[in-house]
Amino acid sequence: MLEVDAFSRRKFNALLFSAGAAYAFTPTLRGEDASPEVSSLPPKQATFLHPGMLHSHGDLVRLREGVHQQIQPLWAGFDVLRSHPLSQLTYTSAGASAEIGRNPNVRSQEFDRDSNAAYQCALMSCITGDPAYAKLSISILNAWSKSLRAISGADAVLCAALGGFKMLNAAELMQHSNSGWASENADRFGKMLWEVFLPIIGNFAPFANGNWDAAAMKMMMAIAIYCDDRPLFERVLGYYRFGCGDGRLEHYIYPSGECQESGRDQQHTQLGLAHMGDCCEMAWHQGLDLYANLDNRLLLGFEYTARYNLGEEVPFAPDIDQTGKYRHEVIAPRSTLRPVYEQIYNHYVRRRGLQAPWTQRAAEKVRPEGAAGGADHTGFGTLLYTREAGPDTAEAVSITVPSGLYACAYGDGIKLDFVPLARATHYTISRAESDSVAFAVINRNAVGPGYFDSNVKPSRPYAYRVSTADSSRTSLPAKTVAGLPSGWLKDTLGQMSGTNTASFDGEYFRLCAGGTLQPSHGASAFLTHCAMPAKSRFTARIVPLIASQYLQLGLAVLSNGSIPSLEAALLLSPHGEMERPAWSASLLRVDDSGTSLKMVSALPLSTPAITYGRLVEPLWLRLEREGTTLRTAI
Repeated sequence: MLEVDAFSRRKFNALLFSAGAAYAFTPTLRGEDASPEVSSLPPKQATFLHPGMLHSHGDLVRLREGVHQQIQPLWAGFDVLRSHPLSQLTYTSAGASAEIGRNPNVRSQEFDRDSNAAYQCALMSCITGDPAYAKLSISILNAWSKSLRAISGADAVLCAALGGFKMLNAAELMQHSNSGWASENADRFGKMLWEVFLPIIGNFAPFANGNWDAAAMKMMMAIAIYCDDRPLFERVLGYYRFGCGDGRLEHYIYPSGECQESGRDQQHTQLGLAHMGDCCEMAWHQGLDLYANLDNRLLLGFEYTARYNLGEEVPFAPDIDQTGKYRHEVIAPRSTLRPVYEQIYNHYVRRRGLQAPWTQRAAEKVRPEGAAGGADHTGFGTLLYTREAGPDTAEAVSITVPSGLYACAYGDGIKLDFVPLARATHYTISRAESDSVAFAVINRNAVGPGYFDSNVKPSRPYAYRVSTADSSRTSLPAKTVAGLPSGWLKDTLGQMSGTNTASFDGEYFRLCAGGTLQPSHGASAFLTHCAMPAKSRFTARIVPLIASQYLQLGLAVLSNGSIPSLEAALLLSPHGEMERPAWSASLLRVDDSGTSLKMVSALPLSTPAITYGRLVEPLWLRLEREGTTLRTAI
């Protein structure tokens, strides 16, 4: 408990407070009555096409026919797969374990080898029809689902998301084929995903380079498909387009095609792009065109990266990422091409009829694509993605609904964005006001994927849905408030950089801003605040979706005179080495001059919510005012 006494002014506002370096972040806060995090396996919702991760039923038909007819270059790709050591019926697992970890290592290589073998043998089973491959793949899946209970280490996100993604694709193929995998074993595998893997990647990886974020996204999307969890699937679609970290599409690939990791090294850049391609391919198999987001921005990143690594010059602008940790003045040296280009070439050029000359040249140079290093990415793209020109003909997308609906206050209205269907061009937008359950159509001919609703009233909550033009398929609703709730305001103190925004969706406040490090004289802060009576309590739950690793955030008291100023602040802040910073809680109050804040007390934060210097679990903060006395709690 920290306490401040004898404020210098009489009228105060409580506020959600953020003061950070000039990098984007998104702290999210929620009231004290927040529901607990979901921890049990969700009920089956049966809303997905299966198999529907990297490979659909139509894909498997294409692979079997291509191999049977020895169609090139698919046949050459198959030869690479079947000759690989981890595709052999003689493969012997080193055994499953209760724990895997990375940095420090705990049997992560053994897990990755088993993941690769399970996936490759699952593919061999589906292509050749030989049940021995299915039996081997299933034995690996069963062994790990019986044993694995924990994923540890500073790199736990990657440990879970890389090998885990390949093992999960194997499970999807085995569950939705004639493999003979017992339903109780398939269910146990799903329980492992929910209880062991999802908690590790549940908040993505906004503290790291973008390939981490993207790996977490594709693993979470795959879990959602396997477990038929539509809300989880929607969460990934939202983060891919509007997340706070480096893995958000526009944070990873800039309008020039330069990527967030282009100045780091070319291997990680290609890896991050490949993860994003996997997200788009899975969405495509669920009938959604995520590939097209931001005017085919993913293709732009692949074209830029392929062109550079094929020896051409590309423009490069010095860059600081969303975390503030990674700064690059020049583009990194060229490297070898990873086997990641066939998927992208075959989608944009063969499926969609677009031009991708540098991606095509890269695919042709690597062809036939082989295995990835370790379990970094899928590999074997020449086999898996070679297709005839033209749209897919074997995809059944009748169950697909418009997805990823996002609503946010913007200017004097509310902006909507959603992921369009692969084969629809017009949509119907419906809206409900306040707590009404009755949705009324506001536009019957929206072309998507965006819409702006200007007919709103300030501080009023709204819910939206988007459906196909015939209204036969409808999205999950998205809620937001036009502006901020009644009684809430936003303010900037000092000089802020960039665009500062605050929004509320009925449950969560979302702040995004940039500023200097200390909320003292001459510094700056972005604030969302409401009145704080003489006897009152203000409680907030901070959700760990925070990108800037230089961020300070917390709760504070603001005078509400003609010129607002900070009276006191409870700050959470990282300090020291930014890869694994220490965190502290500090209480500051206005000094006797009334012009700056001074430290009252500071405590180191030691809590399970902070692991390896990262805020990984929600953290509760409280301000309690009684007259001129302010008490705080964490």
